[in-house]
Amino acid sequence: MTPNRATFPVRLALSLLGCAATLPALATEAGVDNIGPGTDGFFMLPLEVDSLPENMVAFNLYYNHYKAQKLNISSLGGKVPNVEIESTAVIPRIDYLSPVRIFGGRLAGYIAQPWLKQEVSVFGLSDTREGMGDTTIAPIILWDMGKDLTLGAAVEITVPTGEYSVDRLANTSNNFYTYKPLFSFTWLPTERTEVSMKTTYSFNEKNKDTDYKSGQIFHFDYSASYKITDDLMLGINGYYLKQTTDDKQFGHTVQFAGEDVNDGVRGKVFAIGPALHFTFLKYASAEIRWAKEFDVENRPEGEMLWAKVSIPYAF
Repeated sequence: MTPNRATFPVRLALSLLGCAATLPALATEAGVDNIGPGTDGFFMLPLEVDSLPENMVAFNLYYNHYKAQKLNISSLGGKVPNVEIESTAVIPRIDYLSPVRIFGGRLAGYIAQPWLKQEVSVFGLSDTREGMGDTTIAPIILWDMGKDLTLGAAVEITVPTGEYSVDRLANTSNNFYTYKPLFSFTWLPTERTEVSMKTTYSFNEKNKDTDYKSGQIFHFDYSASYKITDDLMLGINGYYLKQTTDDKQFGHTVQFAGEDVNDGVRGKVFAIGPALHFTFLKYASAEIRWAKEFDVENRPEGEMLWAKVSIPYAF
């Protein structure tokens, strides 16, 4: 599950200020991506998949709040001052588990449609926009490896269905398609512990309005938790992201002052924080997770809060 978190086109802010000649390059276009790092934590996959009913639907509702007051631009040699980015998202997602079997696993799928509010202040300019964000859809195969382990493989596709304007600081769309092969697992090492991980690799299409193609990105979300009571689990969660190829514009590596940017405008971030998971109505669950970002390059640096409610239904 990867609802996107669009941030802002800083290049535009600089050009509006008449500073285009000293324009710094950012990780991916404007430092944004279609990943939504930290989206998933506890029990990313259901356990004992083969014993579940033939047809199941899960209704999920995510809430995300992100705030950053730092912007690290390694190609500029430091942090940009006077930056404030605030993003709020509400993301309904529907999961479906089918009786169809493929490659030894059960075929499933999901679709997520975020509603976003973006607030941006940088270089003395500010902007706010809210509305529907980019849609993510995915087929996924789930393999039951016993009562303590489930594996999953998917291809997520993010479609630019939100609003985008090249002359806006804040947008609810990144204005490009992203294709993400995905591998995930949920594992219970003991009766009271749980470990989950989701790994993706992003292939980004070009933003046709700016002729900018963001680089490829390796990313994973993780969680590890311990059962305090039958219904309550406490743990840690977070994410890691590293861009593996250069950003390109007009067919070549992004340039600064007529020269290729030395680091290829590649971004990186690691985040970690506490998390809580609660089970209610026997099968429904709620969770809240917070993470602080560290070791950031070419991206905003801030704090992420995720909350989620999940209610399954069999038919």
